[in-house]
This record gives sequence, structure tokens and C-alpha cells, in this order.
Amino acid sequence: MSEIQSGERSVRKEIAIVAGPRGWGDTRESWLSRVPRRVSTVTFRTVKALWYGEIDDPEHWAARDIRRAADAIQAGRKEVDALAAQYEKILGGLNARDPDFHSPEIAALLSALRQLRDMDRA
Repeated sequence: MSEIQSGERSVRKEIAIVAGPRGWGDTRESWLSRVPRRVSTVTFRTVKALWYGEIDDPEHWAARDIRRAADAIQAGRKEVDALAAQYEKILGGLNARDPDFHSPEIAALLSALRQLRDMDRA
């Protein structure tokens, strides 16, 4: 595999991170069109050219901007995971202490934990 191909794969992966999960009703174009909405410096045509390999330079300015956005998204996901782990630890402690007394707090934290994880998926 050449360096260009591995660079293309890397750019494709980063585009996929920025575009987010592809829904059942999304075409590839509608899915790719999310990237310019999230990275204001790139256009749909540039994203499409990166995706299909028409721009094969992994250090192209648009690829760098998309990479920065993907890195920020991944850093945010790590923070969400850390916060979710913290909530789970608190829930375990409250549940071990007195599950009946702390049931409102446990329910509230469970709800917040679900919301955090749902935000991470979107």
C-alpha cells in the first residue's frame, strides 16, 4: 500500500468521524454534506474530492482542517466517556450505600448518563 493510499484512508476515516453516523435514509452525498456544515472552511465539492481520491494529498489544507475537527470530536468523546465512568462510579457508591434512600438521585444520574451517551452518538 502506498503512502497516498494510506493517507486517503486516513482522510476518509476523519471525514467519517466528522460526518457522524450514516443513517438508513442517508445517501453518501447527504452524509458527506454534513462535513461542510461542521467545518466551515471546506466545501462539499472539496470533501467529495477528498473522499473519492481526486485530491490525494493527505496534507491538503482541507484535509488538515477536517483532521483538526475529527481530533476535536474524538477528544470530546473521550471526555464524555470519562464523565460517564465517573457517573457510573457515583451510582455504584450510592446504590451500595442505600438503594432505597438514594433512588431519586440514582434515577436522575441514570437519566443524565443516558443523555450524555445519546449526545455522543449524534
